[in-house]
Amino acid sequence: MTSKDDRPADAADLRRRAEKKARTDEALAQKPLSPKESGRLLHELQVHQIELEMQNEELRRTQGELEAARARYFDLFDLAPVGYFTVSEQGLILEANLTAAGLLGVERRDLVKKPLTRFILPEDQDIYYCHRKQLFETGTAQVYDLRVLRADTDPFWGALGDDRGA
Repeated sequence: MTSKDDRPADAADLRRRAEKKARTDEALAQKPLSPKESGRLLHELQVHQIELEMQNEELRRTQGELEAARARYFDLFDLAPVGYFTVSEQGLILEANLTAAGLLGVERRDLVKKPLTRFILPEDQDIYYCHRKQLFETGTAQVYDLRVLRADTDPFWGALGDDRGA
């Protein structure tokens, strides 16, 4: 997705390239146009303008749908009553929802790019590794219990579920 800061530069670049092409096209078409040719070109320009307006409308509709999907994702993932992590194949936390951060007693931003094993009791890490290995060998979702480390208190039992997703 393009940030708002990128749009002006992209629009300016697009305008610059279009004007360059227009100058090139003007240089090629130095002869005067007949009224019939002028009418045809005017019609082509009007049709092209309508096409661009329709494309712009479609882009705005799609942007609205993306914003709605992002809001649904926020509701489903971030506000879920259970902790969720997205973990890389290397075991690094890519995303965590608010509940997961709260359960671990850390800020969510402090979880990103940290190994999930950092939050698993050392005596239970073999359980984690065995289930992850089985997940990647068979593709079958895994659900298992192990003890999770919390920043400000004793470890607690948690149920982990691994799924490779789609």
